[in-house]
Amino acid sequence: MIFEEKTISSEIAYTGPVFRIRKHLVETPGGQSIRDIVEHSGGSILVAVTDEGKIVMERQYRKALESPFMELPAGKADPNEEPEITAVRELAEETGYTAGKVKHLVSFYPTCGYSNEHLHIYICRDLVKGETHWDKDECIEIMEFSADELITMILNGEIEDGKTIIGILFARQAGEI
Repeated sequence: MIFEEKTISSEIAYTGPVFRIRKHLVETPGGQSIRDIVEHSGGSILVAVTDEGKIVMERQYRKALESPFMELPAGKADPNEEPEITAVRELAEETGYTAGKVKHLVSFYPTCGYSNEHLHIYICRDLVKGETHWDKDECIEIMEFSADELITMILNGEIEDGKTIIGILFARQAGEI
């Protein structure tokens, strides 16, 4: 059965630097319910491939899980920013690389049950090394791995970040790495 939920009322419950939370009162087939929705500007994820065929990775501490995580470079879109512009900007800011070629691979909603966040994965090639421009609260270790090494790390549970797993496996399946 397919149905829509009619919004009766909606209000912003929280606004922060990365997202805001909107509380909806909705009408469902079974009555009324509350839906808390994380509103997020979306972002871009980069599968950046060096001339040597290595994939640029980042390792950074993630407070939500109290642990460092191995991830593809990624970042949040600025207001009204196109995903490819986000990709180019974040690649340069976080890794110092600029890409001669940027190609869209796939877009997806990572948590459609409670968020409107829309993520876009790009493959970046013809990289030129420059300087990083991290945000004041970022501390990132840049590393490079072969695609085979990363797939082994995914299969061994060493890489647990969803966007990274999707990016690496999708790029491999698409014949890009």
